[in-house]
Amino acid sequence: MSVNYVARPWESRLFRRCRRAWDLAARERQDYEPSEPAQVFDFGEAIHDALDVYYFPGMWDWNRAIVRPLAVAGFEKSMRRQRDAYTQTRELSAEQVQDWEQHRELGTGILERYFEWASDIDRFTPIQVASQFDIALPDPANPDSGLTTPEGRPLQYRVRIDLVVIDDHELYWLVEHRIISDPHWSDLEALRLDEQALTRGWAWQLGFLAKLEGTIHNELRAATPAAGKSEVALRAVPGVGGITTQRSTESFRRTHIPRTELEIERHGIAVALEMQDMTDPSLRIYPNPSWEHCSACAYRPPCLAMTQGIDERPILEASYRRRVGGDFPLGRLGSVWGFVPEIHRVAEHRAPGAEQ
Repeated sequence: MSVNYVARPWESRLFRRCRRAWDLAARERQDYEPSEPAQVFDFGEAIHDALDVYYFPGMWDWNRAIVRPLAVAGFEKSMRRQRDAYTQTRELSAEQVQDWEQHRELGTGILERYFEWASDIDRFTPIQVASQFDIALPDPANPDSGLTTPEGRPLQYRVRIDLVVIDDHELYWLVEHRIISDPHWSDLEALRLDEQALTRGWAWQLGFLAKLEGTIHNELRAATPAAGKSEVALRAVPGVGGITTQRSTESFRRTHIPRTELEIERHGIAVALEMQDMTDPSLRIYPNPSWEHCSACAYRPPCLAMTQGIDERPILEASYRRRVGGDFPLGRLGSVWGFVPEIHRVAEHRAPGAEQ
């Protein structure tokens, strides 16, 4: 156990959804994770890995014709890495092999179309990509003091972000990449209320002492578009923080949402209050069963055993393990400054005369 109590946004979401699952999973609780991957690959993770390469700050001045294949290679590498982790203990079925191949082809197609679309609207400069950092939580009752647990341990929040950019007016924006499978785009109000974007924006402001103008929701639809030219739709909606703008096609949508200082500040207070609840010694642990959440919960087997009065320990010993390693696996893209040694080596050894 570290001196600081470190919490993470995924733990907060799990705490609100089901305290029993949170108790089993959280790093400061029982810290269990499934011993083996639940699926062959996470398509969204692989697309994120590709976009991390595409928007890597150290290559932003490069000719995009050089960067695009590197980004696609990052996607394919991620797909292979996930497949290899899954097949360490089992063989893929013919259906799983076909599904993996189909998604690899789907992903490369999505990325190539996205690069064409984004080339006209990427009016910014990336400054951080796939960054992870810790912040000290301010005490809501005394903002000049750091929040601590009842035992006196300093409370910290560990956050990962997709991308931070600076626009032509030297304003900072936090970018959220979203992979969408639903045929309908999310309602604008759902984006405005998005908890993840607000949490990341609040944490970034606090961690880097710079004002955030707002959040950008960068959505990619995981589907092959219908034949024919995709129309571009433009939308501008006035709001308290400024004008929200959307640009969208059938496959992609980008929404700029200005955020007020008060909105971000109040969200931070809510995070701090929740951390106080999570570290309360008298906290009660109980399940919150609903099929919407339980159907995909990684902790359903031990939870069912506890509900039925069966000893859950044999299930945990057989199918789960204590987490090993850090939050950011070694060899993956990202750091506080978005520095990527592997890509940096590519930069140093690129073909002579390659245009940047």
